Amino acid sequence: MMIFLCSGDALLAETCANFDGSRNSARRILDIQHLKRHALSPEDLLILDLQVCREEDLPQVTTPALALAGVPDFDQAMRLLRRGVRGYGNRHMRRENLMQAVAAVRAGQVWMPPAIINRMITAFPHPGSGNEAQTKLDQLSKREAEVARWVAQGLSNKELAEKLHISVRTVKAHLTSIFSKTGFRDRLELAIKLKK
Repeated sequence: MMIFLCSGDALLAETCANFDGSRNSARRILDIQHLKRHALSPEDLLILDLQVCREEDLPQVTTPALALAGVPDFDQAMRLLRRGVRGYGNRHMRRENLMQAVAAVRAGQVWMPPAIINRMITAFPHPGSGNEAQTKLDQLSKREAEVARWVAQGLSNKELAEKLHISVRTVKAHLTSIFSKTGFRDRLELAIKLKK
């Protein structure tokens, strides 16, 4: 598995080069044209610095991809999702957050800033009843169902922990169980299904 970084930012390149402790895991590509000459596999990861890689030049993405913007915004996030990008965030995010984003995208999940996810969730007006999502919710424990409903309202793990008087680690354990029981891949899919 290789990380292909399309960026002119030396600091970002250094961060990506050291993700797994080996300096061989990342390959720097300086522009979209150079990127198009590489045969990327589904096991690879593409990190696109939108300061260098203009959004309008991006092809439809089939390799797991994370796009980084100077100032992330909802409309751009939606356009990139339609092009196949699975992760989107601030190009100046902390290394820990970047590693979380990379891990999520590698795992086939969607990773976006909480404000964008919250806006996506609230874009679906009314929760449904008697639908497939409700049937899946019926499999959950009372506490898991409560956590799922709060996720659908856009609460972060920290906010959930405070609201339910439990630890963030316990919230994460509930979410893991919810995803396992429902087959949903991430909190965004869970929220969207619950809002239908």
